[in-house]
Amino acid sequence: MHESEIAALAEGMVPFVRECVAEAVKLPPELAAQVASAVRMLHESPPLEQREIVPQPAPPKVTRIERDADGNFVPVYDDAR
Repeated sequence: MHESEIAALAEGMVPFVRECVAEAVKLPPELAAQVASAVRMLHESPPLEQREIVPQPAPPKVTRIERDADGNFVPVYDDAR
């Protein structure tokens, strides 16, 4: 297929695709009313207050991992605190 043929095919498909999309987005009246109500509620709700974010201390860093007497891994944390 040449590029011109592909372009012509795409142009011919546009009305069909628009029709399919229009059919797909039709809502029953009850659902459309609920969606409209939800949109109004979102627009009418008061703005959210911004809270000050309190910085959390960083977790201790593991500097190395050693093995204990039983062969288990034991993390050793950085002492700089």
